[in-house]
Amino acid sequence: EAFEWIKNNVGPEYMKAILEPWKGAAFTAITGKNVHTWILGYPLPKDVEAREFLSSNCTDTAFLRENGISIVYAENECNNPSLKKVREHVYLLEE
Repeated sequence: EAFEWIKNNVGPEYMKAILEPWKGAAFTAITGKNVHTWILGYPLPKDVEAREFLSSNCTDTAFLRENGISIVYAENECNNPSLKKVREHVYLLEE
């Protein structure tokens, strides 16, 4: 449901997301947007990095900017003043 919402409500200026790596393929297929990483067979260091970012309440704004990430889909709450919550679990990076 949230991925459909993103597809229909998040503009083209937001093109790359970070989320739980196991959900990356579905996210891209539904939204048409890119993801920072997704797990194809087994977790790689980039997948671990994504999980660490999400588990730390999405606080590392520099990480988002360095990786061109503008959408965060997080099942836990994000505590980052640079992120605007636009729907349950969906945050957008404010420039």
